Amino acid sequence: MSDIDFYVDAVTRNEVHGVPLGAGPPAWEEVLGADFLDDVRKSRMRRDYGLVEVAFIRREGVWESVTVSLQIHRLGRALEGLVPAPLESAYGKFSERVRFDNFCALLQSRGGSLEQVADSSIGGFDQYREVNARSSVYVAEDPSQAGLGEGSIWSIVLS
Repeated sequence: MSDIDFYVDAVTRNEVHGVPLGAGPPAWEEVLGADFLDDVRKSRMRRDYGLVEVAFIRREGVWESVTVSLQIHRLGRALEGLVPAPLESAYGKFSERVRFDNFCALLQSRGGSLEQVADSSIGGFDQYREVNARSSVYVAEDPSQAGLGEGSIWSIVLS
């Protein structure tokens, strides 16, 4: 398996390595490990694993994950520890960049499909949505955007 397999799995299943949206912090820690930073503000929490960022809302005293962002652009910094060890063990080494065309080819071979969002809410990026899971893929419009290179994915958002 490869890093692109991981991204396609996440986009088509709307989950990360078997952890679905709605899961609480213990489920994420069990699968991704204890190397994270929590940023808690009232009834909201952001858990940062480097590549993976999980946003939680506390409802009736219970934390529930509501979005997950795969911050692929961070890998270009070549910093150690950005990919949680369990993901690296399962998928191998993660590349600094993910070409959108390679991602799309694998996605389509597995029956997935993307549609471009006409009015993306994030300027400077093209947004694509997986038609069944409704997850979003953001691709830099400008090839020099953050040094990504032409046709590279900036991030993936599961919600």
